[in-house]
Amino acid sequence: MRIFYTLFAAVLLYTAGIACPLSAETRTSCTNGRYSYSAEYTQNGETLFAAIIARKGGAASGDPAVNADAVKACLDGDSAAPAAPGKVFWQRTEDICRNFTAPWRYRANTYEMHYGDSGALARASYALALHARDIDLSLPREKFIKGLLGFHYSVEQICAWLNDLSAGKSPDPDLDEGRLAGILLADGVIAFKKGHFAPAGKIRHVLAASTGKKRSFAATLRHERLHIYWDEDRDFRARLTKKWQALPPEDRKAVKKALSRYAGDNEAQLLEEWAITGTEQTNMDLR
Repeated sequence: MRIFYTLFAAVLLYTAGIACPLSAETRTSCTNGRYSYSAEYTQNGETLFAAIIARKGGAASGDPAVNADAVKACLDGDSAAPAAPGKVFWQRTEDICRNFTAPWRYRANTYEMHYGDSGALARASYALALHARDIDLSLPREKFIKGLLGFHYSVEQICAWLNDLSAGKSPDPDLDEGRLAGILLADGVIAFKKGHFAPAGKIRHVLAASTGKKRSFAATLRHERLHIYWDEDRDFRARLTKKWQALPPEDRKAVKKALSRYAGDNEAQLLEEWAITGTEQTNMDLR
């Protein structure tokens, strides 16, 4: 648990504005693939604050209906604006910032994390995926990291994971997983109140997206945003549930086979994945 709690302590100092600059002797940095990892810590390991700094990335197509001021703020490095909460772990280009600030319906309530490296995204979320029972230990961590391009979780789910973690009911996080918790604490998505983690404000969802060899960043982002629609929009959910219920048994069986790796035997999750997979092929306006 030490890594988690030392990171937590450092984030509290950082957000309170009283973190002291560290000497050169206590600084290390290294480069790994697309990302440069920078860590600052004291020699005895009492405090640790780590940040990911994007070094290079690629382009992604964006929604043209965006606010020019919001795009400029993103390009200038402000990735936690009220209208577009989140972080960009990527080289900032106009296309990337258009995607990040696109004013879709639930943007102000969704903390978005845009990654240039899918491996970094996956490493930060493996323990959370296990806790949420999206996967189990039969899926090796290495295979999970190679295959994951995005995720979405409610803030309540993330707090439940962290509370079980602090209670010793879940395995200790590695550095990337602890960093995810630190980022959400620092940006006011979650808070530590009376010995428990809890939602801190109006942010209800955390979404992450990246790019893959066979799937564009824009496609992954749209898929994850549609999952938020499913959670938030009762009419959207009811309409697609009705269509699912009207499917012939043989068609449902085919869907279950096609989406088995996403839903397994979970009927509710199967329905959601079927609905989102079908909808992402349409021209549905997310605004």
